[in-house]
Amino acid sequence: MHPRIYSWFACAIFFLSAAASTPASGQTSLPPAFGCYRSFVRQPEMARIFSQELGVKTRCFCAANTINRLGGGYCEYPPIWVGEGEYEFEHFDAQMAEMNATNPDGGLICMVDLNSPWWLSRKLFRFDSFTDIISACASPRWMKMTMRWMKDFLAYSEAHYGDRIAAYILCAGSTTEWLDHRHGYTSMEKDIAWQQWCKEHGVDYGPAAPTYPALHTAAFENKIYDPATEQDKVDYWKYSNDAVADALLTFAHEARAMLPAGKQIGAFFGYYFSGGNTVVADGHMEYERVYASPDLDFFIAPGSYSNRQIGEGSGSQTMFETAMLNGKRFLHEIDFRPHDFGTRLQKGKVSDIKAWDSVEDDIAGNTREACFALIHHASYWWFDMWGGFYAEPRLRARIGELEKIQQRFRDDMSPSVAEILLVGDPQSLYYVRETDPLAREGADALRNRLSVTGAPYDCCSFADLERLDLSRYKVILLPQTFLIDSKRAALLREKVCTGGRTVVFAYAPGICDGSSLDAGRVRTWAGVPFVSGDKDIHETAMDGWKAVYTYCADAFTAETLRDICSRAGVHYYVDPMYPVFANERLLSIHCKEGGEQTVYLPRKVSRVVDLFTGEVVAKRTKAFKVSFSSPDTRLFEIIP
Repeated sequence: MHPRIYSWFACAIFFLSAAASTPASGQTSLPPAFGCYRSFVRQPEMARIFSQELGVKTRCFCAANTINRLGGGYCEYPPIWVGEGEYEFEHFDAQMAEMNATNPDGGLICMVDLNSPWWLSRKLFRFDSFTDIISACASPRWMKMTMRWMKDFLAYSEAHYGDRIAAYILCAGSTTEWLDHRHGYTSMEKDIAWQQWCKEHGVDYGPAAPTYPALHTAAFENKIYDPATEQDKVDYWKYSNDAVADALLTFAHEARAMLPAGKQIGAFFGYYFSGGNTVVADGHMEYERVYASPDLDFFIAPGSYSNRQIGEGSGSQTMFETAMLNGKRFLHEIDFRPHDFGTRLQKGKVSDIKAWDSVEDDIAGNTREACFALIHHASYWWFDMWGGFYAEPRLRARIGELEKIQQRFRDDMSPSVAEILLVGDPQSLYYVRETDPLAREGADALRNRLSVTGAPYDCCSFADLERLDLSRYKVILLPQTFLIDSKRAALLREKVCTGGRTVVFAYAPGICDGSSLDAGRVRTWAGVPFVSGDKDIHETAMDGWKAVYTYCADAFTAETLRDICSRAGVHYYVDPMYPVFANERLLSIHCKEGGEQTVYLPRKVSRVVDLFTGEVVAKRTKAFKVSFSSPDTRLFEIIP
């Protein structure tokens, strides 16, 4: 056996083995979670520190041909793809030589850039796949040429470095994350593909796709498309998201066919909590079938962009429970700006995301992110984006501690103890006017407030309700379920609206049945008539359950959500409004302003162990006191 195979096997076995236990959500098995280091820039010394001193053995790198949105490269090596069927693989060889030198005994994850190099975009196409991935996916020529590049690259990579590379990430679209930034503007490629999509789905809307101005008007309060008169708009967004999903699945299927068994394939995908109003236009709303694909093994997303400051609750941009139900890990990208962001970086590196304020913030915030991933059975990577993110020795020391904890618990699949479930509904979002605040109010914005109430929560898609065991949940939030046809109504009555549970709705639940709009249907679920602009929160005793409803999801503040959930019997771990992550074995609490607090457990336990100090902080108790610093993130092991 080649000597490199030993090092790869020892440090990348997490990709190849299956976890011994089965999570409560019902999927069969998952490969163990892992920690990783990544950077756009070379960072040989920091890469060595992570690998050799901090124990983060896995490294992700990007074999890139395109420039990023700041005008720089996604890696500091020249492009490999230089012409039709022409490659300068010596640049990849040089990159791999660096990987071998700085990470000699660890596994590697290779990001494969499928975006068109400048010579290809300028020479053959009217679009740039970086900003207009839907036009690219709609172009048979682009698909054919890019497929050839991917296959040729994978063939070379596997022949020369297959023993070192444990996984590939297929990347395209804006920021290599399969995001589209054209937001409905059509193109020749889209028009042709749209006509084909309509033919395949048995509909005919004439020769042209809906125009950009038309997509920005809606029949009902300029918020909801009426399927009786505007089904073309609904279908156009469905087509747009299908185009991205179909392309990704095609690339993944071809990659799977040529890679050896056990080699993993991942992608950035499924950004439901992206923080904006353009979530449907971004192109990720067919994530449910992408997550179900046997050709993809894991999915990646950054932590929340709108909920990442100290004291806030962060969270994934993905609907991670959907991935888990399909036997897939998600990977939490930790890319949070340190307090000295900008002073350590090269001039010209800019960001519109606020950095933290102190090294104490850096430690507490990064710890929060790793604990979120750990408790939700996710992998994570430390994204040293442009270098300098982890220059502080105290922060690196904490990362080393977290890696030891991660290694200990990477196989653990202790079930969630959350009693609150937030349900996303991509099929309902197709009916929401592009850029309307409804797209965010009931998703990212509501999740952010829910995350700081002092109790853990889970997230899933509406389609997951059919196969999830919902018995644990005392409160289920469906803030964007505007589409309720007969099948959905039966599911809600059978599994959700029952058993004394509190069910939370917003705006216009059930207004659409898939063929028409009728605001009179809202009362069936909300318990009160639909009144435009009504700012009140209504609670109605229904037949064996309680409906909580408001016209605008923003009326649900963190405080009102806590009150609603507390009265429904949800267990709260702390009195202050702190973010809390918990499963049956681990508990993490984050805060901006500390002090001594009592931590309340759902049941009496044998011991509570501080995983950073090893100290037993409580024995045979249901409650214990903890002194929190300002700021702080604590992590405890709960031993029954």
